[in-house]
Amino acid sequence: MPYRMPGARTVIDYAGASVTGRLREINEDAWGAIESASVFIVADGGGGDSSGRLAADLAVTSFRRVFSVRDTGHAAHVNAPPHSEPLALAVLDANARIATAAVGDSVGMGCALIGLRLAPPWLVAVSAGDCRLYRYRRGYDPATYASADEKGGELRRLTVDDVLAIEMWKTGATLDEAAEIERAHPNVVTRIVGVRPDLEVTVSYFPLATDDLYLLCTDGVTRQLDDRTIREIVSDEEQALADRCDALVQAADERVGADNVTAVLLHVMGG
Repeated sequence: MPYRMPGARTVIDYAGASVTGRLREINEDAWGAIESASVFIVADGGGGDSSGRLAADLAVTSFRRVFSVRDTGHAAHVNAPPHSEPLALAVLDANARIATAAVGDSVGMGCALIGLRLAPPWLVAVSAGDCRLYRYRRGYDPATYASADEKGGELRRLTVDDVLAIEMWKTGATLDEAAEIERAHPNVVTRIVGVRPDLEVTVSYFPLATDDLYLLCTDGVTRQLDDRTIREIVSDEEQALADRCDALVQAADERVGADNVTAVLLHVMGG
């Protein structure tokens, strides 16, 4: 569904898809697009008594609230430095709202998320947990660039998962030790929105280029498909963007089917 960015010549095409998963009963993922601010979010809820979907929905709602015209990009009740990046405010707003809603059977709920804002010539991103942001960009010579495909495109992971193995590696564990930790304790996420009042938010900036393709996704994609398969699906220009997005979540579900699967694809087009 293409749209022209407000006040810019850039056209953005995007599509989103989500499936519950063949072995799941409830879809606790959510995603949202705020065209007026060129903001996109994917959230993966969990915890509580099947309250993960509530947490994910609250995260998407917080992003919509912060970037609405009414609130002009500010979450009034969030304690944050002046002139903070609105994406960070949205995450802090979500953190507070999820924590407030976590009562009774919902105690312990939270969500991982990936959010981005297009602000040419930059892409601004925030992430928490194991939701990921990827970029597929062409212009590389396959003969000299090992990670490029035959079309000269490279799929690059732009975020780092907040999981136990990586945290241990950051604090001094060797790669072998980190791999052993991942085998022994898989899927242990160390940063969740809505669980701790002192949530740290990291904001990243990446240069935008025309024809860039971005993928926001939950771990239902990345734990069931390898990066090569993801690249093959998202880079298939013979398929419409929405068809590629649908193909990606269906491929993940058909491969294992053990998790909810959600993806959003963005294509940065010329003016």
